[in-house]
Amino acid sequence: SSGINAEYGVVSSMYLDRDYACPPPILVDIVKYAKNTNLGLVVGMDSNAHSQYWNSTIKDHVGKRRGEELLSAILEQDLFLSNRGTEPTFDNGRWSNIIDLTLTNSKIMNQIINWKVKRTGCKSDHIPIMFGIGTDGPVSKRSFKNYKRTDWDVFRQTVTQKITNSSIMELEISNKEELEAANNMLTQILNDSANECCPTTYVSATTRDPPWATEEVNKAFQIMIDDLRVALTTKDDADWTRARES
Repeated sequence: SSGINAEYGVVSSMYLDRDYACPPPILVDIVKYAKNTNLGLVVGMDSNAHSQYWNSTIKDHVGKRRGEELLSAILEQDLFLSNRGTEPTFDNGRWSNIIDLTLTNSKIMNQIINWKVKRTGCKSDHIPIMFGIGTDGPVSKRSFKNYKRTDWDVFRQTVTQKITNSSIMELEISNKEELEAANNMLTQILNDSANECCPTTYVSATTRDPPWATEEVNKAFQIMIDDLRVALTTKDDADWTRARES
């Protein structure tokens, strides 16, 4: 354990092997322990999992499957992703990606400040991640995209416009590399459109509950999480629609 704002918290480091279950059972155990003891939790992990949720490029079907499984676990365990930006956390000279994640529970999520990937003289292919805990000294505002507030009509119009203005429809795809390039281009269009159509929400670096966190709001949030979990499992268009509208 580690001192966090004059309280004790749990800090865990995890390596998620591609050949084993994702997430590992120990993650659930640690989350449960922190909850039962009312402790803040910070988990740093080499996830070996790919998901657009943390701006990771989908490299292969194993990484994609693991990303879906890990995202489901993050939602189910009420964890929060502290990663910010699109800077790769892994670079071995042949390929780079975002696979190293920082997860927290609700007790400490707003105390993670100035999260960043910092390239140094480190010889590891995993690039150091730095962040602060607490509110002493300069604090950068914590922000996130609340996709429930996205104007989906404007989103569709923006995507259509960006596709029209791009060269993606002119691409001739005849091999795996060209298919991956087209996928990356389309992913960038979707991400840019979502960021433009969804307002940024800022939260303070405090741990008190906001005044709007009523029982009714918490129930609505749980319904949203349940609908999203169903959509992630079925990948059915109707379920995705229900998840966006919840």
